[in-house]
Parts: sequence; structure tokens; C-alpha cells
Amino acid sequence: MFFIVSKLTFEPEPTPRDSKELAQLADKLRQRFKISIQIADEFYKGGQAGIVVSAVHREEMQLSNLIDEIADACENSGYGRIHSESTILEDFESYANEME
Repeated sequence: MFFIVSKLTFEPEPTPRDSKELAQLADKLRQRFKISIQIADEFYKGGQAGIVVSAVHREEMQLSNLIDEIADACENSGYGRIHSESTILEDFESYANEME
């Protein structure tokens, strides 16, 4: 079983983004992809808009594809283009062994 945690940051905009729009996008993504999602803390501190996504799956490739699909959905939503992506993709078993 694998898990993924990915932070997707949107390109900066000249005008401040609406928090309601980002929250609506997060809700749509949560429902569509059955993922855990949180708005990045920097957004609430006046920084760039971003989301943090997490999911689990039996296949590593499925999780990689999922993040690509989520990034595409973000860009197609009209909210903005993805500027950067930071991802951790690990196997639960290897992660547990490292923690021992």
C-alpha cells in the first residue's frame, strides 16, 4: 500500500484570490477524486494560493497519475495554472521500517 502527499501551488496573481473560490475548488476536487485535501497555510497568511492533497492506493503508478489528473483539473477549473508541485510518494511498509 502506498501513500502520497502533494502540495500544488498556483501561479501568483496580481490581485488577491478569493478564499471562497479556492474552498469551492477544494470541495470539488475532494468529491471528484475521493482524496483528502487542505488549503495551504500560506494562502491564509497572504501568500500564494495552494492546496495539499493526500491519498492512498495499492499501486504507486495510480497515485502518480492521480496527482497529474488533479493538477489538470485545477488548471481546467479556471482558478489558475499550477506553478509548482512538491510530492512525497512512499510505500507504507518501507516508511514504517525507516521509522523503527
